Formats: sequence, C-alpha cells, structure tokens
Amino acid sequence: MKMLAAGRIADLWERTVPWRWLTPSTLLIAGVVGFPALYMVWMSFLDISRIGQVRGMAGLDNYARLLKEDALGPVVGNTLLWLVIVVGLTMLLSLALAQFLSKPFFGRKFVRLALVVPWATSLVMTATVWRFIYEGGNGLLNRLLMDLSIISAPVDWYKDPATALYAIMAVGIITSMPFTTYVLLSGLQTVPHDVLEAARMDGASAWATWRRVTLPILRPSLMIALVLNMLHVFNAFTVIWVIMGKTAGNHADTTVTWLYKIAFTAQLDSGEAAALGVLNVAFLLLLILAFVLVLRPYRNPAAEPAKEESAGGESSVEEPPTVAPRVPAPAGRSRPVLVRAGRGWARVRPVVLPIIGFAVALFFLAPYAAMLFGSLKTDAELFAVPADYLPKSWAWSNYADVWRRIPLADYFRVSLTVALASTALVLVVAAPAAYVLARFRFRGRTAFLSVILVTQMFPAVALLIGLYRQAVFVDGVNSYFVIIAINSAFNLAFAVWILHAHFGAIPEEIDEAAMMDGLGKFRIMLRMILPLAAPGLVTVMIFTFIQVWNEFVIALTLFNDPAGGRVPLTVGVQQFIGLYETNYQYLFAAALMAIVPAVILFALIEKHLVSGLTAGSTK
Repeated sequence: MKMLAAGRIADLWERTVPWRWLTPSTLLIAGVVGFPALYMVWMSFLDISRIGQVRGMAGLDNYARLLKEDALGPVVGNTLLWLVIVVGLTMLLSLALAQFLSKPFFGRKFVRLALVVPWATSLVMTATVWRFIYEGGNGLLNRLLMDLSIISAPVDWYKDPATALYAIMAVGIITSMPFTTYVLLSGLQTVPHDVLEAARMDGASAWATWRRVTLPILRPSLMIALVLNMLHVFNAFTVIWVIMGKTAGNHADTTVTWLYKIAFTAQLDSGEAAALGVLNVAFLLLLILAFVLVLRPYRNPAAEPAKEESAGGESSVEEPPTVAPRVPAPAGRSRPVLVRAGRGWARVRPVVLPIIGFAVALFFLAPYAAMLFGSLKTDAELFAVPADYLPKSWAWSNYADVWRRIPLADYFRVSLTVALASTALVLVVAAPAAYVLARFRFRGRTAFLSVILVTQMFPAVALLIGLYRQAVFVDGVNSYFVIIAINSAFNLAFAVWILHAHFGAIPEEIDEAAMMDGLGKFRIMLRMILPLAAPGLVTVMIFTFIQVWNEFVIALTLFNDPAGGRVPLTVGVQQFIGLYETNYQYLFAAALMAIVPAVILFALIEKHLVSGLTAGSTK
C-alpha cells in the first residue's frame, strides 16, 4: 500500500510539473495585471472623493458624468483621428521601408542601425527633442522651412490648436516605424527564395509576385504589426504629454492623456477616470477582435489533409508552399521595353539604393543630431531668432554643469537599480515558463499562452488607475518593490515569447540524453538549454533593461519622490521643462548620456532581435 501511495504521489508530482513551473509567472500576472484590471472595473461603479476615499456605490453615475463632459466629443474625435492616421501611415511606410531593407545594398547595416536609434531611445527624450524642433521663432523646423521658402513666417506647431495634433501625429509615426519595420522585416525573411524564383521563372511581374506570393506569406506578420501598432498608438501617452507639457486645453488630448488629467491633475476624479479606462479597454478589445476576424492569416486548404493525417498518427510529407498562379509575361512591344528598363535599373541600382538608404538614415538620425548640437549651445543661441543650426561657441561645459543643476547621479542610480532588478526578475520568471511551454503539452497550455498575449496587448498605462489604487492599498507608492513588480509583469510576455521560440528550436534529443545521464528537468534547463539559447537570453536581457530604463508614465505616477531620492532619470530630467522657459542644453546633455548606452546595447542585439521576431511570428 505504501509503495502504491508513493507511486501515486510521484505520478501526481510529475503531472503537475508544468503548473509548478508556471506558478511564478501566473502569480506575477494575476497580482500585477489581473487584480488592477478587475479593480478598475469595480472602481468605475464607486463614489470616490477627490482625496481617494470611497463613499459608497455610485452605480452608473461615473459613466453618466463622463458622457456629459463637454470635452468628450472632441477628445474621442482626436483619438479616432490619431489612431487612423498614425496606424495607417505607420503600416504603409514601414512596409515600404521593410521591403527596401530586405534588398542587399552598400550601407544597409548603417541604415538598420539608424533605425534602431529612435527605437532604443526613451520616448521622453525623443518627444523632448521634437518639442525643441517644433518651437516657434527659435525652432529648427521653422528655420529650415523658411530657408527653403516653404513658409514665410514661423508657425507655433504644438501651441497652435490648429496644428498641434498633426504635429504630434508626425512624431507618433516616426517613433512607431522602427518596431513595425523590424516586425515586417522578420516576416519577409520567412518568404522562401525558391518560391520567389519559381514565380519569376513562370513569368510573373514583380508586382504580381509580391501580391500573390509575398503578401500571403507576410500576412501573419502584418497582423502582428497591425495589432501591436493599434495598442501602442491608442495607449500613447508620453509623446503627447511631453510635447504638449502644461499647455491648456484638450485640443491635442486623446482618451489616454485625458484620463490622466481627470485622475491626477485637473479633476482628481478616480471614479470617472476608471469609467473612461474601462471604456478604453473595451474599445481596444472590440477593435482587435474585428481586425483579427477580418485579417486573420491565410490558411492554405491544401495543407489541411496533411494536418489531419498527422493528427491521426500517420506520417505526412510536408507540402512545399504553393506558388502563385502563372502570370503571362507581357507580350508584343511592351516586353523589350521592360527588358531594357530592367537592364537600366540593374546598372543604376548599386548607386541609387545606397543614396536612398543614406537619406532614410539621415532622416531618423537628424533629431538626435539636433539634440547633440543643442546640448552644446548657450542660452542665447538656443533662443536666437531665427534658430542657428550649429553652435557658434561650443559649450562643452554644459555636460559638467548639468550634474550640479540636478541630482543626475541619483537619477541614474535609481533607474539603474530598477532596470537591473526588473530584468533579473523577468529572466528568473520567464525562463521556466518558456521552457515548459516549449517542451510540454498539457491541459491549459493554450489558456496560459492567451493570458500571456493579453498582458502584451495591454500596456501598463491602460490599467493606470487600477495600478495606482493597488499601490495605495499596499502602501507601495514610491516603493521599489511595486515599480519593479509592475515593470517585470508588463515585460514578461515579450521575454516568454522570445525564449519560447529559442527553446523550441533546440532538439528534444538533448533533453533525453541529459535525462539518461541522471539530470532532472531543472538542471537540464540550467545546464543544457540556457547555454544553447544564449542569444535569446541576451536579447531578452537587453530588451527588458532598455524598456524599463526608458519607462515614463508609471514612474511619473507611482515612483516620483524627490524628497526621498526616488526619481528615475526619465522623470527627473523633466525639471528642465518649465511653463515659460526650458533649459534645453542641460536636458539634452542628460538625455544623450542616457541614450548612448541604450543605443549601443540595442545595436548589439539587433540581429538576434530580428531572428527572435521571425521565430515568434511563425510559431
């Protein structure tokens, strides 16, 4: 009997391996994502005073009061316009840029690295330099446009209600393009070259090949890029908040920035803000569901019988990808013309593509060049009208003065502490979860993967009200524990995604051989799998570190205690932005010292990041 009972216990212990390994990630997601989300819904039905006291149930009063707000209509209109234009143009431009970067040409590596800079740079820093570029009489954009005779007088790009939202849209598109381009570039790398060659041999034109071969294979990556873009753009806070600053009115607000004003600055109404947060999340869910149903990835019906045979236990031979239907080659006189045009393009291509690439790189690097030159200007040069492109007297002393004007060393220390601790926690929690998902098939696996995807779909700003109330409950405002837990939870999905793809590519025979040598599952993962997945681990480590290092809105709300010396860099440098004057030279000096290490780290993982996105998009 004892042996039978011991056998049952051992069997139960073995069957619960997946869930025991998933417990840390499950607890982190439930505590940091699940509870704030549910509590935000509950808050939307509560009567909460301006000082945060719950006075009882409010029913639907918060929703009714929200619907009566005069600003609701214009803000919703801004949000829809912001979403459609930024997402639409980002997708179109990124698709063209990804197609361009998939072609071999001299200098392509430099162009890809230039594209990394706005991705690796904190949105706070990028938005700040664009605010500087958009300034009125002393703004660089006005100087450039006036020199080119495009405008005759300076324009207040972000201060004028007629142009503010569109000016911010341009920044939104520029900052969204790098990630979108890399997702689509990873998708283009999955297109088999032999299929493209077969289509060309069949006489298909370049357009027909792209539309009938490349586009169907690219649709999963397009779906991923579209959904993530909608989430990123809809929840955009930093770009709008930093550029607009303390400008009065709601003419450039979206529902996310307006929510922050309702909760923390203008009205201090947590109940109404929670109601708006619930409506934001509901809108996102409906929007994503609609796009998933309309644009779900292409399924090849010819592959279905093979899948059914495989499911029934019979071996199946993988069918080669279907080639586009034969497109007749142009007949008559048009064919020689096309042949001559193709030969002409082949001659100029080695020159034209590098020139285009250099122009693209210059466009993405120009704002940071403006930041560098601005950091070396004096006060008089910064506010000269018209603006000077280059410093007249190079004020290198700004880099020394900034350390005395603000406690910059403390800001670096706090950001480094939070980023390192969050990165370590993400690795410790994500590695077991990714290993189990890659090696085990168990009931609930799909449900857990769905939960992981949901946490990726809703960034922390979408649950800001619930997160703030949770921090108040546990006395965690300005607490290292809370800010580290939040940053870890919202970076966990990407880590699991990348590590799962790398673990899945490692042959299972390695596990079996290690088990025969007497190693348990944990030691197999630690000694065999993790070393083999080192590129994935490095990618996750650096990517998570940079994401936490650059985080702004959660730190602004939950970790902003100057008296206690707990202010991260992205929040602390905002001291240089005033209502009437901004010390751009010191702000840019501090920003560059934070940007350069992040860009270098990101450049080191650029190749691994593309391969990880490729593997993740095909799983």
